Amino acid sequence: MWKSRLFYLIGSWILVLSGLQLIPLFYALGVGELNAASSFFASTSLSLLLGGALFLGFRSTEKVRVPRLTIFLPLAGVVSLAVMAGLPLFFLFPDAGFLPALYDGMSQITTNGSSAYEGSIDEIRSVLLWRALSSWTGGLMAISFTLSLLMAMNSGGLQLHRSPLHFGDRESGYQRLRATTRAILPVYVFATLLCFILLWLAGTPRFDAFLLALSAVSTAGVVPEAMVQDLGGLPQFLLMFFLLVGLSNWDFHHLRSRTMSFCFRQDRELRLSLVVIAGASLLLFLLTETSLADIMSLILAATSAVATYGIMPSEVAGLEIRAYLPVAILLLILTAVGGAIASPSGGLKQMRAMLVFRLGRAEIDRLAHPHGVHTVLYGDAVAEKRDVDAIWLLLGSFVLITALGAISLAILGIHFQDALTLAVTAMTLSGPLAVSASPGFAGYGSLAQVDYAILSFLMLVGRVEAPIFMAIFAKALWRG
Repeated sequence: MWKSRLFYLIGSWILVLSGLQLIPLFYALGVGELNAASSFFASTSLSLLLGGALFLGFRSTEKVRVPRLTIFLPLAGVVSLAVMAGLPLFFLFPDAGFLPALYDGMSQITTNGSSAYEGSIDEIRSVLLWRALSSWTGGLMAISFTLSLLMAMNSGGLQLHRSPLHFGDRESGYQRLRATTRAILPVYVFATLLCFILLWLAGTPRFDAFLLALSAVSTAGVVPEAMVQDLGGLPQFLLMFFLLVGLSNWDFHHLRSRTMSFCFRQDRELRLSLVVIAGASLLLFLLTETSLADIMSLILAATSAVATYGIMPSEVAGLEIRAYLPVAILLLILTAVGGAIASPSGGLKQMRAMLVFRLGRAEIDRLAHPHGVHTVLYGDAVAEKRDVDAIWLLLGSFVLITALGAISLAILGIHFQDALTLAVTAMTLSGPLAVSASPGFAGYGSLAQVDYAILSFLMLVGRVEAPIFMAIFAKALWRG
């Protein structure tokens, strides 16, 4: 029964995504990109047929509440949407094979931002529009998944996050997911439109401003690097500001929109983000030997890394080989920390970083005072044993899967430094950062088919979180 419900929900999501494909389809017809238009037409038709078949075939299934549905819904949903998102590129570049298209679709849905077709799609405006739209949708889906399904399962100690969104106790599973999406969507759309209007008024071309708005709010670096690197001072500031909005907790953005107050004291991760960005900007200034005139670009670079946006300004992306290593290490650390819990950004998230630090400090205090009572607090919430275990499980599985991914890529012939960088950026969903963090990397277009498969798997695990993926191997799940 739960499988039938799973098919119905996936069919519904595919129909939504196929509807979105009509936007780049009509745009491609309007600007004369006929090859792209035919690809979008074929992809939209196939998506409508498949999604419609699943929706109509399983629409009468009974609503169920079983752990297997809760675990497989994000996994199967992300994979299915990634396949549909990559279909236009498969039809546009059939000679490249299916795995690059799957990789590109997974990169879009997970907000990773990298592309297997870099250099080939930079001038195809309808494809750029589709990648931005699908990534924007993936960002909204990531926020909704976190605040509903992942929080219900206490993935990585998520229940310590006291969300201001309140739904009834009977609303669980998909009902809570749908209610969360409805609550967040108006704020998400408003922030995107505001970013677009301000960038356009600041002198950015209208099409570029729209792509930058979609990518900034979803923290997905799906735009060409030159589009970010050519921005002036005011557009850079606006992009940096909306990246900060994107990497913050969207449930608190929803609260701010309702109460018309800033709610700064409650949002601990936003305060930590500002501190981390300020400290990282100072370190970048010291490491790169740039002038004070470039400080805005350095702040944008730090914000881009924390947001797992990945695209660096030219002041950081163009560093000499002798200077890049400490900067690359700093950027990878920032992207591993990632944004806030209820955001579309990747990484381990800042709440967990704070808790790991406090857990370490509690262990030191326990050594000094073995008979004392040591509690770990996150705001007003006390981290119980199950929360601590969940955090260590997430950290351990994150490191393990990243290491296995890096080793697998290295065995297949990629230089180990590039392999490690690719694995980290895939798991943290900051794909474009690999080019800046590893200057010897030849680009995503140079990878082999099996490399795309490995990186697609790492992006999937990074999006749905490693403990959820590892739960499918638990015997208790299959015993019901």
